[in-house]
Amino acid sequence: MARCGTKSSARLPNRECALVRLTKLEIHGFKSFADQTDMVFEPGVTAIVGPNGCGKSNVSDAVRWVLGEQRARALRGAKMEEVIFQGSSARRAVNLAEVSLHFENDDGALDIPFREVVISRRLSRSGESDYFLNGAACRLRDIHDMVRGTGLGADSGVVIEARMVDALLSDRPDDRRELFEEAAGVGLYRDRKRSAERRLEETTTDLARIDDLIAEVHSQVRSLARQRKRAERHGELMARRFTLEVAHAAREMSAWFGELNRLEERVTLLRAKLPAAEETLRTAEATRETDLAERTSAEARRTELARLVADQREAAQQLRGEIAVAEERLRNAMSRRERAEEERREGDALAGRVSGDLERASTELAELQAAFDAAEEALSAHAQHEDQVRSGLTTARSNLEQGERALRELREELHRAHLDRQSAERERQEVAERRAALEHEQAHLFDAAEAARCELAAADDAAAIAATRVAETNELAASSREALRQAREREVAAREELIRAEDLHTALSAKLNALEGLERERVGLAPAAARLLKERGIFGEGAVLGPLSDFISTDANAAALVERFLGPTVNAVLVRDRTVAEAVRAWHASAAPGPLLLLPVDSTNGETANGDGRSDDLAQLVTSSSPARGWVRSLLGQVTSMESGTAFVDARGAVWLPAPESGPGPLRRRAEIADLRTAVANAATARHTAGATAESERVTLASAERAAIVAQEAASQATRESAEAGDRSGAAGRRYQRAARDAAEARALIERLSERETATLSRIDGLTVSSQEIEARIAEREASVAGAREVLASAEQMQDEAREHRTASQIRRAQAQAQLEVASDRFRHLSEEFASATGRVESLQVELTTLSSADANLTGQLSQWQTELEARERTLENSEDKLEQAERGLLEIDERLTSDEHSLAEMRRHTSALSEELHAAELRYTELSGRRTAIRERLEAEWKKPVDELLAGAESLEMDDETLRSEAALVREQLDALGPVNPLAIEEHEEETKRLGFLTTQRDDLNSAKNSLQQAIREIDITARELFLQTFVQVRENFRNIFMTLFGGGECDLRLENPESPLEGDIEIHASPRGKRTQRIHLLSSGEKALVALSLLFGIFLTKPSPFCLLDEVDAPLDDQNIGHFVRMLNRFKTKTQFIVITHNPRTTTEAADAVYGVTMQEPGVSSLVSVRMRGKTVDETITPAHPAHTPQLHDEPDAAETAPLTA
Repeated sequence: MARCGTKSSARLPNRECALVRLTKLEIHGFKSFADQTDMVFEPGVTAIVGPNGCGKSNVSDAVRWVLGEQRARALRGAKMEEVIFQGSSARRAVNLAEVSLHFENDDGALDIPFREVVISRRLSRSGESDYFLNGAACRLRDIHDMVRGTGLGADSGVVIEARMVDALLSDRPDDRRELFEEAAGVGLYRDRKRSAERRLEETTTDLARIDDLIAEVHSQVRSLARQRKRAERHGELMARRFTLEVAHAAREMSAWFGELNRLEERVTLLRAKLPAAEETLRTAEATRETDLAERTSAEARRTELARLVADQREAAQQLRGEIAVAEERLRNAMSRRERAEEERREGDALAGRVSGDLERASTELAELQAAFDAAEEALSAHAQHEDQVRSGLTTARSNLEQGERALRELREELHRAHLDRQSAERERQEVAERRAALEHEQAHLFDAAEAARCELAAADDAAAIAATRVAETNELAASSREALRQAREREVAAREELIRAEDLHTALSAKLNALEGLERERVGLAPAAARLLKERGIFGEGAVLGPLSDFISTDANAAALVERFLGPTVNAVLVRDRTVAEAVRAWHASAAPGPLLLLPVDSTNGETANGDGRSDDLAQLVTSSSPARGWVRSLLGQVTSMESGTAFVDARGAVWLPAPESGPGPLRRRAEIADLRTAVANAATARHTAGATAESERVTLASAERAAIVAQEAASQATRESAEAGDRSGAAGRRYQRAARDAAEARALIERLSERETATLSRIDGLTVSSQEIEARIAEREASVAGAREVLASAEQMQDEAREHRTASQIRRAQAQAQLEVASDRFRHLSEEFASATGRVESLQVELTTLSSADANLTGQLSQWQTELEARERTLENSEDKLEQAERGLLEIDERLTSDEHSLAEMRRHTSALSEELHAAELRYTELSGRRTAIRERLEAEWKKPVDELLAGAESLEMDDETLRSEAALVREQLDALGPVNPLAIEEHEEETKRLGFLTTQRDDLNSAKNSLQQAIREIDITARELFLQTFVQVRENFRNIFMTLFGGGECDLRLENPESPLEGDIEIHASPRGKRTQRIHLLSSGEKALVALSLLFGIFLTKPSPFCLLDEVDAPLDDQNIGHFVRMLNRFKTKTQFIVITHNPRTTTEAADAVYGVTMQEPGVSSLVSVRMRGKTVDETITPAHPAHTPQLHDEPDAAETAPLTA
């Protein structure tokens, strides 16, 4: 179509505009167009025709889709992927759909430096959608920017469909208004206004909410300011208390620091020395025990040697005299006994001393154990008491926190109750004002309802009279329609018979043409024979006559028998004579084309050729021409068929069993061609007869249609009059119902408002009572919190006392434990010493007993000693030496034992002194550590920081300890007098202050935004109103002009229901065709309605022109007369506008179209474009053939062919 020089002038059809012409449409894989399909468009009108379900409307969907349509429902689908070819019974689905529009841009109307502009869109099953401009990828917005002002786009008037006619004629004003607003471009401004109003409403709501927030926050800021002052004073006192208490604790801990370090070093040193001393003591005791064991052994050895020497001396003395020997031995024994007696007495004395010491140690140990148990019980009791006090302290703190939390919740609840009461007061006032206004409005509504009731009664009477007229005319129209139905059924049956005859004639003709083509191409002939026929010119004119099958003709059954018998011989080539056969042999030797059978005509036996054959031989079944007659007799004469051609017998009785039957050969093909020619002639005759019958029935149908139209017009006129009366009655009834409903709603609303006002007053009273109750509970809770604070202070004091008692008990327990350990060590040493002394006395007693026994036996052994005198004298000298050595060793051991006893006693005293000193140091260290731990726990529990961090930040104060303690007590009293404070008041006050400033800024911004939105809405209303009125005037003028063209006269107009508010009211269509006075389009016939809608659609289209206009079956409701008007309109405007018309009507195709495209489905489910007719010349071609062997026809196909997905 056209694009003017400026965007504002693009809507004016009477301007001189630059041309942008559509030249071609390319479709591939879109809906039912599975193959590549091209449509070339010339200036003027291009018609697209075809039967139902063949995919014509898919062309309009393709145009709408490539221009950027994003709604799947607008393309008659549920989702966008359904526009891709879904497959058919014979084809698989494709994965890509692509559509391209080609435009001629010679004058540069499109803002792109190309003479030809191609807009393409591609969609894959993965969901990827791409746009291309002249093959280069681009965005949809780039395409919209390029075509802006040209009338192109998915939402423009490029495509006019039948549903748009329904939208114009519907009772829904929104559908009609949508078309006008689309032409005027008001939709964008309406969306902007709707968005601005929504934002304005949100802004107003935000302003009300932020005003409430500012009032609330301002109140909180004032309250927090007071709390902040108390919190700051509390913070100062707490800081001073912290300084004093930490300084005092630092002094105490500093005073203990040096002593604790010294004690720790001393304890460490003593703990290191004590194990070494104990180990030395144990070593000395082991050494003493070893020496005691050696002395015992040495004593036994010395005794044995002394006995031996005595025996030996006694034996020697017997030689000198028995008495001398016995006295010597008795003297020696007495001496030993005396020594043993002396040692036993010493051992008894030592055992007595040790036993006394052991009894005293046992008594002391029992006393210390009792003292330790008492200290342990006291410590356990004090620890248990401290745990009980601590549990009570925890409970007191928890009670205080719960009380304070409950107090805060009550205060918040009181605040909410005050806010709810204020809100209820405002609501009550609004409800009272609204109820008063409704009471005033209710009176007017009652008057309007009574007036509407009177109007309804008059309208019902008129509707009853019109209904009687409708019944009479409908009865006459029903009889006319029945006659028309019967005539239409006969005409349809005749037309279907004609279509069947044409289909049969077409199918037979196509098959005949195909077989004749195969015959001309000699398909099925042996390769060598085909090559010989192709090159037979080298052998001379008439040398090679042709294949044997060319000279034989017969029916189909005989042809099958002959081909079965002859087999490959049917492809034999007849040559003129043997000379030619020799030449062909030479050619065959050089060319080597394959097996070849030659039949020279002059080689046949004349007798065989002239002989009479049997009536049932194969030769009698065929007709042969003269060159091959001899060979036919030779090959087929006297050959009969057995069992339907499964075997053959010749005159000699030889039986020929052929190979299994293959496909039809040339004889059967030529027989089939002859049969088809006869069938085609018969089909042509039947088609002519059916055509005459169909023409006769069509004339009868036309007569019945005219009679039915007259009756129907009368019925329609009566129906329209009845409808008008019904409309008036319905309108009056609706007005009465609306008035009654409004009055009832107003009355119900007044009652609800009254109930709401009463409920609001009750809620206000309830909130007042609730506030008083909450205030009373707050007072009770404050008293409870004060008592909980006193309980907490008492519990903290009890905890300090319990902690001091526990520390003292720990010290006493440690002292008792140390004394008990020392006494236990001493008792153990005494027990060991007593056991050693007792053992020594017992061994001496045994020795005395042994000596006494030896003296008693001495006399009896004198005689034996005499006998042994000689032997013992020899060993006496050695024995005496050994005895002397043993005595010296025993003496050394005794001296060593004496030294060991002295050393052991010294070591025991040293170890005991170290142990006592260690226990004393540990006791003092435990005492100081307990006091330091108590101070650490108290500081950390109160100030919630590690002691090291607290002491590191402590200030040094220039005052003595007493002054320090006094000032700390004074600060604690001031804190108690200050009472509880909000510790977060400072931070909350700062945050609320910032929040108040932020909310104030936000309120200013919202006020500014509200003013801006209101101004924007006013500007949008003004701009949209101007655009709509300008477009409305242009559409009305175009509508009048086109109406006069289509109807050849008459009157029409477009009116606004509310001219003062054109953007809100309905648009009324008034039309009176020539000769009629009706104004309402509902009273027109369906064809007249369609023409009125087309007039208006074209008026809108001319107001917002496009490069071309695609009309999708908009002429379907029109009869022949109205089709003529429609054709005249197309012929009038096609010089300025390029039209593409999808139609079923033959007059539109023949009288208005400059080019015709046919869409059909020769292959089920796949649309193809065929039979293009250009004005002035005819080109029969298949653009996208489905079956090349058949010629597609543009007749109406059965509905069963509608297998393409998403087709019309």
